[in-house]
Amino acid sequence: MAAMEARIATLLDVAGTEVRYALAEDETALDIAVEAGRAALAQAAIAPGAVDLLLYAGVGRGWLEPATAPAVQAALGLTNATSFDIMEACASWVRALQVAHAYIQADMYRTIMIVNAECGHYRAYQDWALNDEADVDVRIASYTIGEAATATIVTGDASDDDHYFTFRTFGEHVDLCMIPLPNMRDFHATGAPGCYVPHRFFARSRELFQVAVRAIVDVFGSDPRLHGVPHDIAFGHDATVRVAECITRAIGYADVYFSTHREYGNTVSASIPLGMSLAIDEERLRRGSRALIVVGSAGLTVGFASLAF
Repeated sequence: MAAMEARIATLLDVAGTEVRYALAEDETALDIAVEAGRAALAQAAIAPGAVDLLLYAGVGRGWLEPATAPAVQAALGLTNATSFDIMEACASWVRALQVAHAYIQADMYRTIMIVNAECGHYRAYQDWALNDEADVDVRIASYTIGEAATATIVTGDASDDDHYFTFRTFGEHVDLCMIPLPNMRDFHATGAPGCYVPHRFFARSRELFQVAVRAIVDVFGSDPRLHGVPHDIAFGHDATVRVAECITRAIGYADVYFSTHREYGNTVSASIPLGMSLAIDEERLRRGSRALIVVGSAGLTVGFASLAF
């Protein structure tokens, strides 16, 4: 037991996980999602009835179907909106931002809200019964998870802009990080059987990070619309401090990368909008800035966005 505790402490130290936040006993995920949504509406000076579309983006949810978005939409009083979910693990928010941008460019919607509530993961999906060091290796990632909710409002018109998105998915690595369902083997019959405990999160973190880092660096280096454009600040999915440092050094953005992991842990799909909100508060992200967004996600998907503010 002492050896396992020491290994957990070492791995958390390597990850850089120092503080994580969790819901209070009297709070729910819907409570803080609605709080974030109302704050976003107030800051943008937009009435609830002006929102055309709500996208719920993230892993945190209370049911498989229907979508979580209608529950958030109703609680926020977005009476004129339609809504649906976008779920791609930690890449969900960036995917939702791309979808919102595409809808606005197609002149289908003018005002879109993106909400997530990455809450309840450690209670619902963590397996605290670790039997040996092999269990530690595939379960340790869940010890880094922190809870957060964010809301983002996207507005605009169909005129030209200089926002850019690109994604690559490497499906052969889908089994490196999962929350399996009981019928998981109907869809994927390979991998390490000991990992596949229904409703229990696992990640083969070492292999996942090795593959993701290589993919992120390769995609960035091969795309002149990313490496050929200067950015004032960079944000990423902060799975661990060490991995973020490795990636940002490799792509040349270590000096301007805004990290949230030490203070909040791995907040899943909320990590990038959380970082952007904090950077605005600190006046590191301001009107006229160009931001680079980097994400590596289970799937395995890597994605980038280059945004002008």
